[in-house]
Amino acid sequence: MKKSISNLLKNIFWLVFIMVFIHTAINVYNFIDAKNESEIIKNEMLNISAEIKQLESDKNSISRQSFILKNSQILLIEKNKDLIEKNIKLVNANLLISSSINDIISNEPYVLVDTRQNKLYLKQKGKILRECKCSVGKGGLLVDKKTGRKWEFVTPRGVFLIKSRIENPIWFKPDWAFIEENKEIPLPDALERKVEGELGKYALDLGFGYKIHGTQKEELLGRAVSHGCIRLGAEDLEYINKSAKVNRTLIYVY
Repeated sequence: MKKSISNLLKNIFWLVFIMVFIHTAINVYNFIDAKNESEIIKNEMLNISAEIKQLESDKNSISRQSFILKNSQILLIEKNKDLIEKNIKLVNANLLISSSINDIISNEPYVLVDTRQNKLYLKQKGKILRECKCSVGKGGLLVDKKTGRKWEFVTPRGVFLIKSRIENPIWFKPDWAFIEENKEIPLPDALERKVEGELGKYALDLGFGYKIHGTQKEELLGRAVSHGCIRLGAEDLEYINKSAKVNRTLIYVY
């Protein structure tokens, strides 16, 4: 009888031991599994963080490349200045060849700009309809000491055609404007380049970057003070704008 009880107790002991062992093994397994999962999540977070840093680096690199490209475009335009001037002369020659005597003596009004006297005349059949004080290019050379770029502020002579008219034009300050003011040159799309009211109420586009437009400094009219464009006072500009026709009115600059 005692031996049967002893065997039963032994069996119960081993059963309890096995159950405890299995429970402990399960807990150890779950702990190891959770730790491994935690390491996996940690590694994934590190990978994501590395990817974010790489994306930020790529973004900065793209931004720098975009800035370099815009500067390269500006430099390309400056380098091709001579070519632009040659194109102006070629266009002028073509206009002169294509203009017939009938065009000159027709009823269409035309504009004469005297760059020596800083005078603009609106004429029709040789009769002066309007005489205006204007300002043309002041001449001279501006050099950017940092880059060596150069700008010559002259009004080109020749025959032009009004290509378009702009009401309430906005002036986008070029690089030379900041160099003149001894300021750092901003990015091409910077807000400080946008200046409202500087060009008056109208701008008549002659092509190649030259325009007839207004000015905020009418007291300087009659003097060569512009950077190449032809400036007019508000009343004269209003009159010329109403009289001029896009793709028809010829502008003779001499």
